[in-house]
Amino acid sequence: MLVCSCNRLTDSALREAAERVASDPGRTIVTPGAVFRECGCRPRCGGCFPLVIEVVHSATGCMPAVIDPLEVPLKRTA
Repeated sequence: MLVCSCNRLTDSALREAAERVASDPGRTIVTPGAVFRECGCRPRCGGCFPLVIEVVHSATGCMPAVIDPLEVPLKRTA
């Protein structure tokens, strides 16, 4: 399935790239940008990012971190 029409990247190409990036012993987080670089391109419009993130997470077995804004402490000024 075509995921990124700007770069003509399919879900299988993104999945394979994500697996290669994840197998790098020095890498702790697999980002969409790292996956695009592994594919030899850069994100253009960004419209594919929600699906790219889903493909990356399914390929690497990682779930996205969800931050609850109510649990983030606010910085207070004096």
